Amino acid sequence: MIELVFVLLLYSNGEAIEYTPYDKLSECLSTKRTIKRNVNGGVNFDNQWKCKELKVKLEKNSDGSYDIVELIEE
Repeated sequence: MIELVFVLLLYSNGEAIEYTPYDKLSECLSTKRTIKRNVNGGVNFDNQWKCKELKVKLEKNSDGSYDIVELIEE
């Protein structure tokens, strides 16, 4: 299914290498802050981790959670 969701993206060399969907922007930002505290976020932290609202293709897992299969709009 294709949805418009908030996505926490991890960038490396300008390319998104990891992404996690969230229903709310507040959930995405909260996770980003937690990661920043746990890895002692450096100067480039905000360039590596970003929360964005994107159109993505999602696939439902057996446990009811969703995984991003494809970023349609970045």
